Amino acid sequence: MERRDFLSGMGATLAVICAGGLAACGGKGDDPAPSNPPGGGGGGGARLTVNLANELTTIGSYKIASGVVLIRLAAGNVPGSFAALTSTCTHEGCTLSGVTAGKIVCGSSCGHGSRFNTDGSVSNGPATAALTKFSVAVNGTTLTVT
Repeated sequence: MERRDFLSGMGATLAVICAGGLAACGGKGDDPAPSNPPGGGGGGGARLTVNLANELTTIGSYKIASGVVLIRLAAGNVPGSFAALTSTCTHEGCTLSGVTAGKIVCGSSCGHGSRFNTDGSVSNGPATAALTKFSVAVNGTTLTVT
């Protein structure tokens, strides 16, 4: 077999393999909607699960974990009593540092001082884009973020 025939055959083989791999990964690749069922259930597609019997028991308390900032906004164990947002600052991609005076703060890791409201909107820049919101479901004392 000549070198030219060998290289031509290898190129065609690689093209078929790559095309097959891309087809196998297709589907919802550009779909920004989560594939998790609404409402969650404490596992399976949950981003974060919290036991409300011993966590987030007071208004204003918060937890940053698993890429989520979860804040208790009101009394009662109902979804509307909580805000769940991405914990990644939209300005420089840093992890948000906490909640102070009702504002979500991007502080220690980036130091640029962006602040966000509990609905995710920007309160103070330099960030200009809002934080992504997540869904919250409550079943008894188990809160699930999806």
